[in-house]
Amino acid sequence: MASDSISTEQRLAAIEAKLDLLLAHLGIDQDAAPTVGAPPLTDRVPPNVTDPVLELVRGDKPIQAIKLYRELTGASLREAKTAVDALKAVVKAERR
Repeated sequence: MASDSISTEQRLAAIEAKLDLLLAHLGIDQDAAPTVGAPPLTDRVPPNVTDPVLELVRGDKPIQAIKLYRELTGASLREAKTAVDALKAVVKAERR
């Protein structure tokens, strides 16, 4: 049983090391990465960005919303899509 525990700990350490390398390669600050319990996107991104993007989301124009988000923030396509998806959740909650 002790060998299983050591093996699991070693595997976990190897996974954590790989994750650290990935974060460093992608230029992501580990401390700045969102975590469970992080404030919603609308609390992290200034209203001058979220307001016009949110209007496009409300108008069911997600592609234009992603493009505008990228223009306003310099975010990658993936980051912009994630942000717009989060804003879609805000709109969905508003409609309830």
